[in-house]
Amino acid sequence: MLTLDIQKNSQNLSLELPIPIETLAGELRSIGINEPLTQIPRSDFPLQPTSALGEHFVKMLQPDDTLHSIAIACREFEALDGESRQRLVDHVMTDHFRDLDHVADYLQYGPDALEGLIRLNYKNQEVFLPASTHSLYERFGTDKPMGEIRLAEGSLQVVSETGRQLMLEFQSYSDTIATANMACSLAMNVPEITAKSEQIVESARKLQPPIPTETQCFFCPLTLQTEDENGWDLVEADPGVLVYHEDEIREALRAEISDGENMADYLRDETLKQKVASAEWDVARIGGVLYGCIRCELRAPLTEDEQAALTDWIVGQNSDGLGEGFEQHPIDTDDGNLYISFWHGGDDYYLLPEDEFRAQVLEQDVLLDEIVEDQGFGGMTMQ
Repeated sequence: MLTLDIQKNSQNLSLELPIPIETLAGELRSIGINEPLTQIPRSDFPLQPTSALGEHFVKMLQPDDTLHSIAIACREFEALDGESRQRLVDHVMTDHFRDLDHVADYLQYGPDALEGLIRLNYKNQEVFLPASTHSLYERFGTDKPMGEIRLAEGSLQVVSETGRQLMLEFQSYSDTIATANMACSLAMNVPEITAKSEQIVESARKLQPPIPTETQCFFCPLTLQTEDENGWDLVEADPGVLVYHEDEIREALRAEISDGENMADYLRDETLKQKVASAEWDVARIGGVLYGCIRCELRAPLTEDEQAALTDWIVGQNSDGLGEGFEQHPIDTDDGNLYISFWHGGDDYYLLPEDEFRAQVLEQDVLLDEIVEDQGFGGMTMQ
């Protein structure tokens, strides 16, 4: 897709992307470039497209995009297959995407993220709402919380009928980016918004978004049950089929956790409640397998004991809380009704943070950084 040409210390290096992140970092270290890939902007070294797809891909790149985000984006393209990859290629070739964050939104939220409900322009940068809290902070900076930036400081543009109805209810000198984003998020779960927009915006005003300082992801296996031939009982099934129904599963999770509910509100440990701003249940496609992914936004780093307590709480939610309710609701797919759980009682069950999951579950050549973290390409969930 792209060729990266590097000159350093009288040495020349030409690398074709995509290649594994660790391989790329190792090649750079071999010629004396030791900075983390996340600190090397694209402007340091020329990138040459090697195909028509690469030419359109380059159009999306921004001056502050790093080699890390570019390399991961290239790997995301290659990791997709079948219709999913063709849809993404078609969108890239027709210049539907503004930048890498927009591609990440598309992969995380699906085709609706191509437009969203409302376009927000602030500080001469655009974002389509709804967007993840983390991506808003990455885009606009953390000089002011999103809950303090009034809509009057930027500009809103309608991109959907739902967005138009919401905008009629906003008060630009009192409502904030956080309010608008939350309202769009709530509206996405309302099939018919007519006559409900005022109620949605009022609810959004009452919800305070977190101010994330760190993202931590936990991963677990998914188990699957399907109905037997008679439709009377549930039987265990191969969870490998789940990767083909990622969209339906994510939609079902959003329906289970509705109205902008923050699962972190159910934490009982007061210390954890102060540090864990939000907890989101999702799925992540990694190496052709679909895993459960629980993403926590932290206000402050956790101690070892707090990490253990958070892990225990998530396992409890997987088995008896959110998970118990979720697994009882069938998900209608072309493969029949699927009953999915984030938990099972076997000895091989695990819930692992990112680093341990990478070391213990994934093969060495599968990089978690390609899938997680939220949110640019550092934290997206692939479709």
